[in-house]
Amino acid sequence: MKTISIKELAFKAARLGEDKKAKDTEILDITKISEVADYIIIASASSKAQLKAVASHIEDSLAKEGMEPAMREGKYGDQWFLLDYLNVVVHIIDEKAREYYNLEELWAGADFLPRDEWAEELS
Repeated sequence: MKTISIKELAFKAARLGEDKKAKDTEILDITKISEVADYIIIASASSKAQLKAVASHIEDSLAKEGMEPAMREGKYGDQWFLLDYLNVVVHIIDEKAREYYNLEELWAGADFLPRDEWAEELS
C-alpha cells in the first residue's frame, strides 16, 4: 500500500466524487481555523441515488487502498453523507440541503483551494 499525504487524500477523495458526477466540489483547507481536520470537501448531488453512488465510490475506492473512514454518517440518509478520514472530512450533500446549510459560509475563514490545483480532466 502506497502512503499518501493528507492533502493527496483530500485531492483523491474530491476527484473520486467527481468520477460519479458530484457537482460544485470544493476543497477547504481549515488548518488555520480549526483543529477538527486539515481539509473539508463539500460536493453536491442531485438525487438520493447519486448521493449514495458518490459516497460509495469514494469509500470503496479508498478502502481498496487501505484507507477506511473513522466514521460515516448518513449511510441510509437521503440528503447528506459524511465520510470522516480524521484529517479529511468529506460531505456529499443534496443541492437544496447544501444551499440551506451553507457550509461554505460556516467555514468562511478557510482557504478554498483553486480547482485547477486538484481537479483532473474527466474523460
